Amino acid sequence: TSGLTAYTGTFYVCNRPRKSETVVVTGAAGAVGSIAAQLAKSTGARVIGVAGGDMKCAYLMHDLKLDGAIDYKNTEGNSLEQQLSKLCPDGIDFIYDNVGGSILDALLSRINPGGRVIICGAISQYSGNLNKGKVEGPSNYLKLAEKGAEMKGFNVMQYMYKIPLALFGMFYLYMRGKVRMTEHVENGIQSFPHALDKMFTGGHIGKMLVDVAGTMPKENKKDK
Repeated sequence: TSGLTAYTGTFYVCNRPRKSETVVVTGAAGAVGSIAAQLAKSTGARVIGVAGGDMKCAYLMHDLKLDGAIDYKNTEGNSLEQQLSKLCPDGIDFIYDNVGGSILDALLSRINPGGRVIICGAISQYSGNLNKGKVEGPSNYLKLAEKGAEMKGFNVMQYMYKIPLALFGMFYLYMRGKVRMTEHVENGIQSFPHALDKMFTGGHIGKMLVDVAGTMPKENKKDK
């Protein structure tokens, strides 16, 4: 469902990215984010990915061939705002957000007139904040009114009638080499707690899987 979620959010929830627009995808090295970034790139848009750490940013630039990568963890020399100023000097037209919190807030400050913000998830809020009245929401939401932009959340189940078309679209792009899925596989049922922790701490790239039988080779990253 990661690919279908990415496809739905990119193409069906709001007006899709257009050629030469600036798109920013948060959680861009994750299962949904990495697909969403590639789908946005397939439209001819300029795509910037947000991820944490040198390894993930290198993956975005070299493997996914994005136009830029923002490392929200490495802010000693360049703050998040400084990196945004450098990579998005003309603002942002389309945001595919998987993270929420302060990163979404920073992106909203640069939304362009007519911009679209897709809320797919908020992984920064899942550990301890969700359902406890402590979710950190965007304080820059009034930028939506100021710029005539829109923000819309979705669940892929709300677009089930679109799934056949999405499957065809994904297959078409896959066959053309426009989209790929990177998988991170942990071996053995005993690795499940560790794998679950990695999902929320950012210790993997792409889709996190657990091989219950433990039959996978030690090299646990592969592309499909």
